[in-house]
This record gives sequence, structure tokens and C-alpha cells, in this order.
Amino acid sequence: MKRALVLCGGGSRGAYEIGAWQALRELGIRLDGVYGTSIGALNAALVARGDPDAARSIWLNISLDKIVTIEDPDDFAVGHMVSNKRDVIPFLVENAKHLRMDVTPLQEMARRECDEAAIRRSGMDLGVMTFKVPQMQGQPVTLGQMKPGAVADWIVASASCFPLFPAKHIDGQRYIDGGYCDNLPIDMALNAGADEVVAVELHPYDTHPEYARMPWLRVIRPRHSLGGFLDFDRRLMARSLRLGYQDAMKVYGRFDGWLYTFRQVDALKAMPAARRYARRLTVFDAEFMRRGALRTGQPVNAPLLTAVESETEHAPLEWKDVWVRGLELCAEVMGFRVDAIYDPDALIRQMRGFCAAQPCPEKLDEARLHEAWKAGRRQVFALLVNWLDRHDSLPPELSRRLGELPKETAGAMFMREVRE
Repeated sequence: MKRALVLCGGGSRGAYEIGAWQALRELGIRLDGVYGTSIGALNAALVARGDPDAARSIWLNISLDKIVTIEDPDDFAVGHMVSNKRDVIPFLVENAKHLRMDVTPLQEMARRECDEAAIRRSGMDLGVMTFKVPQMQGQPVTLGQMKPGAVADWIVASASCFPLFPAKHIDGQRYIDGGYCDNLPIDMALNAGADEVVAVELHPYDTHPEYARMPWLRVIRPRHSLGGFLDFDRRLMARSLRLGYQDAMKVYGRFDGWLYTFRQVDALKAMPAARRYARRLTVFDAEFMRRGALRTGQPVNAPLLTAVESETEHAPLEWKDVWVRGLELCAEVMGFRVDAIYDPDALIRQMRGFCAAQPCPEKLDEARLHEAWKAGRRQVFALLVNWLDRHDSLPPELSRRLGELPKETAGAMFMREVRE
């Protein structure tokens, strides 16, 4: 079987791909080829080089001036304000002459860091996607098609985000960013004979939705923003590396979670609490929908179950999934950072400690709930946890208001069911 890694274009978000590659190496996932577009082309070359420490060091120390030479860095604050290069094209076309960057630093970095001799010795196939102009035609290029000494040129060609970057000339032909034809070159890997593809997205959506459900494809993708495509803040790069690593580990079942990352949860241990939790959610939602339908005469959605099911795509949930999503809702309303790895039991104890330090009123009504809301989501969560611990149920007259706070309410119900 031949397995390929395919890397997406996305500017400074590319640090995420190196974190994902680190996880694949730790998992012992063997790669026969690696293919990329734009920043994914640069990362593909780093993967083929085979030195993960060097790749991490590059991304932890990268900055805009190591990519381009510009007269006034403030001109490119636009990179913090847009989500991808296509969003900024109308602005760049209007200001192209003034804003055109000198990519000599990128060329030098590609030659220095993408050790061509090591890449050719590795035996791994390397491919990059480019776009020919003025023909307006995609041009995939593999290592075997690259002349000796030209690997860095093809990487720069794939990453030449015109009109922000100038077109790259190779053998009399002009090339620009391959993202204008295929930002995630899965087809290139398939045409090279890959039987299995591991694709790393840099956006929350599918670049190739037509392949999304294919059994030969595994997709690693972020569920949190990775910043603007020219935002090379060092802390953001370190965060993206961590998220890429954690998301890849979750795809291969080494960690649990969707928005958060947890050490593996014991499914058998979690099942009883998950069953009780699901029943509690269902009872609340049924009453909420009944009251809402009577009031409005229209169907009403189930708020708590919807909160639990969000982020889980459309696959049927297992009992462990319900348990994990309950814990995630708690972590979200408590404001825990998303780029850490949590021990579930330790996290529950920490959240219980916070709730125990908060007062529990003698009466729970709209006024008390509103007072807690003004103090923040954590206080609402603690209020509901403490009330449930004491009374085991929430006041039915508050169901409408609590349904408007589905994550806080569902999170508190989870904490009730995992109480020691």
C-alpha cells in the first residue's frame, strides 16, 4: 500500500501542518509521498527532508521579514484582517504596484532549509502544485520532473501569491500560487498511485467535499482559528504547532475530543454517567419544546441536545462521545485554553473546585440568573452546578431562559452526573 501526505495552502497557518506531521511520526505512520500547495509545498519539502526538529525550529522562529522584503510593514497589516488570500485579491489588484513584495528572503530560506540532496536521497516522492500564467492552467510538478537544483524554485513558484508576490519564472514560463487551481492537491497524490491519503486542511471546511467520505482519506483539520495568513506572531505559531499535533492524534484515536483534547476516556467507565446525562438532557429538551410549541404554535428545536451534538458532524454518537461532549461544554463555558492536553478526571476536579468556592442561593429565579450572567459564563455555570448538586433539578419556570443558555445548562447537567 502506498500512503501520501497532502498539505494545504494557507500562509502562516502552515505551522499547523508541521504539528500534524510530528504526530504522524510518533504514531509510526509511514509516508511514501508528500504533496503540497503554496505554504504546503514548503512544508512538503521539509517533510521529505525528514528533519522534524529543523521544521519546528523554522516555524517557531519565522517572521514576515524572513519571507519578504518590504519597505513599510504596516502596509501588510491587511494579513491580520482577512481569512485567506482570495479575500484580499480585490484590494491587492488595486494597490499591486505599491504593495508588491520582494520574495528574495523566501527563495533564500527555501534553498537553505529544503535540503535538496536530502530530499532526493529520502526516496519519498515530492510534488507541488503551481499555476501557469498567462495560460491560466494548473501545473502539478513532481520531484522527478524538477531539474537538479530547482526544488527551491518550484516551492517559491507554488507559493507566489500573485499579485502580492511576483510571478516566478522557470525555464521561460511564469508561475503563480497553486492555490488558484487546487489548494489541497489530493488528485496529485492519487495520480501518483497513492492508495491512502492523509490530508491536512488549514480551514474548517472541506477543500474537496467530493472526497470527504471516501474510505481511503483521513483529514486532519483545525476547529479553531489559526490567525490571518500573514500573521507570523511567535506565540500563534507555537499554538498552531500544538493544535496540529493534537488534532492529528485525535484523528488516529490517541486522544479524545473535538474542540478540546483529552487523554483517552474509558468508554465502559463513562457509559453509566453518559446514559444518565443523555436522559437528563432529553427530559429538559422535551419540556422546553412542549412549552415553546404551546407558546408559539411552531416547532421548537431541542437546545441542549443540539449543543451536545454540535461539532460532531453527522455520525451517530457513542455513549463515550456524549460524555466527552459534556466535558467539552464545561471546559468551553469555563474558558479553558484549547491548545492543551487535559486529563479528564483532573479537569473535572478543577472545575468542581471552582464551583464549590461560589455561593449557592436559597432561591434560583430570573433575577439571580441575570446577576450571575453579568458576572460571566463561569458564574452562571457554577450557579447551575451548585443548584443541581443541592436540588437535583432546575426550576421548570426557568426552562425558557435556561434553553437560551444551552452550553451552560448542559454543562452543569454533565457535572451533576459525574459527581463523585
